[in-house]
Amino acid sequence: MIAQKEPIVFDLELLGADDNISFLFAAKHLPTGKVFKVWGDDEIGLDKVQALINNPKYVWVSFNGLRFDAPVLAAVLGGRSLSEVKRMANEIITSNKAPWMSYRDYLLEPLTFDHIDLIEVAPGVMVNLKLYSARMGMKSLIDLPYRHDTKLTEEQRAVVAEYCENDLAVTEELWNNLQEAVELREHMTETYRIDLRSKSDAQMAEAIVAKQLGIRTAAAKPPAIVRYKAPAFIQPKNMILIEMLERVQRHEFKVDAGTGSVELPPFMLDPILIGKGRYQMGIGGLHSQHDRCQHWVATPKMEISDFDVGSFYPNIMVNAGVIPRSLGLAFVTLFRGIIAERMKAKREGRTIIANSMKIMLNGTFGKLGSKFSKVYSPDLLIAVTLTGQFYLLGLIELIIENGGHIISANTDGVCVSAPPTDMAVIRDVIAMYGWLTNFEFEETQYRSIAIKDVNNYLAVKTNGKVKAKGIYAGSGLQKNPTNEVCTLAAQAYLATGRSVESFIREHLKPENFADFTQSRSVTGGAIHYSDTHMVDDWFPMTDDDGKPVRGQWYREAWVITGKTRNPLKRVSRPAAVETGTNPVVLGRVARWYYCTDPKKSIHYMNNDNRVPKSEASQACLILPDTIPADLDVDRYIDEAKANLRNMGVAV
Repeated sequence: MIAQKEPIVFDLELLGADDNISFLFAAKHLPTGKVFKVWGDDEIGLDKVQALINNPKYVWVSFNGLRFDAPVLAAVLGGRSLSEVKRMANEIITSNKAPWMSYRDYLLEPLTFDHIDLIEVAPGVMVNLKLYSARMGMKSLIDLPYRHDTKLTEEQRAVVAEYCENDLAVTEELWNNLQEAVELREHMTETYRIDLRSKSDAQMAEAIVAKQLGIRTAAAKPPAIVRYKAPAFIQPKNMILIEMLERVQRHEFKVDAGTGSVELPPFMLDPILIGKGRYQMGIGGLHSQHDRCQHWVATPKMEISDFDVGSFYPNIMVNAGVIPRSLGLAFVTLFRGIIAERMKAKREGRTIIANSMKIMLNGTFGKLGSKFSKVYSPDLLIAVTLTGQFYLLGLIELIIENGGHIISANTDGVCVSAPPTDMAVIRDVIAMYGWLTNFEFEETQYRSIAIKDVNNYLAVKTNGKVKAKGIYAGSGLQKNPTNEVCTLAAQAYLATGRSVESFIREHLKPENFADFTQSRSVTGGAIHYSDTHMVDDWFPMTDDDGKPVRGQWYREAWVITGKTRNPLKRVSRPAAVETGTNPVVLGRVARWYYCTDPKKSIHYMNNDNRVPKSEASQACLILPDTIPADLDVDRYIDEAKANLRNMGVAV
């Protein structure tokens, strides 16, 4: 068990070319904080690494270690030359090789150490460690300042060692943030006798279901078509819904042979009108379209409540009566058992088991649409999502019939406003609707709700707590920091009426400065300009004979960058362009704050385009210890107010 082992985070760096290769192994023993670094030319040090790797008292923690660090380390400890290891590492990166392919292709003996890779455990998709560092508010986002083929000097080695140690700190922080997820995986590993500790939720569910059902490989190929048959409890009354249901059941849904995805027919692209609302169906779920820029406030004469269906999609998977062609009745039986076990665990207060079962349920659904999954089942996928949509549309009918207004609807629930007497009736109707169809509803009452659109809103509960969704949700492992202070100020305004100006100015403290920053990955790398000037470097394009091509212009700056661009087409010579000066390379992830100098900005290295929302901004890869003098506080105040106005709030 992990709890009985001492965790060590580790990372590798491998740079150089030809016979001049630098390899660095760095590790941090978390219980003591001791850092251990060994270079590839230190044979005694590498022997110590081998001894540590073989010691069963440790559990080794990495980020992307299964795919890269482990096979590279296996090659180094196995006696391969560093030149050979560098060529191998380059191929692993460029070909994105799976771990088993690396061991096979390079005839490597896998390391027999206890290893957890956090890259799939962490909730982001295709998120690198540097971006997680920004999401966790780490002090430094400095990227490695050298190309992978740089032949390092002794001074540069010291820089690489410092950079690698910073990555260890980030991996440690990520490990600490993921403790609950890791503990769940440890419990499930012991329960099912499969090492699930380095898998995502969906990967865990797939592995467990496949083992329980004896499924060894993914489906041979996607079916050409799938059809939908509504379960008996789908009984719409509205003629529009009746006609839509009939068309959907008659339709043969095509399945893309390449992606395995179910294709949406054109007739489902038109919104459905019910009462005063517009609703868009789709393969993914139902979305209301009438709920844009709206601010609703509860009063003694009007209540606001959100009604969500508990474990909606998992329950549909067993209530809809669909037996997936590729999985059979055994899958439905297994899934029904998982739901029952989760409900029993929740009643008995066994949180770990309940959460484990929740991962199983939601994770399995997440794999139904992947043709590479062992539980791929497009027929079950549309059975679940379409049933869910027709079920909610039927619920919307009932709510409107009983005096309610649908503020918004999304995937697994609806937000409703109604006078108190009508709301009481609506609660009874919803309870009966759930009882008849074997679903349970959960109600949340709101004091107010401010909506930009169905996926982005702030809602204040009756206890004063704020529910934030989409772009207004707080930063975390799943979301890039985007001027968090603006969202916090908007929440405070809605919850307590506190002015935006007061909140932001009081929040302006060094320990909160990360809330005044934005961070994002920048494809091709980012650069920061501290000034701008006008440049006229246009020249006419020429044909193969060197003659000017009329009306086609190109820039010297584009030639210098080496990136091919489409020429600008116009008869007369283009005007001079504004470009940056004094560029500073930032790396793959940029972080910045709003500043008072309008000439400063962040740009893409490969095309010089400005990074969104980075005009008049100062790069901030290292968080300052004091508030910068050029911070443009008024701009944050204006943005927070704009956010509120986008949600229909008068401010």
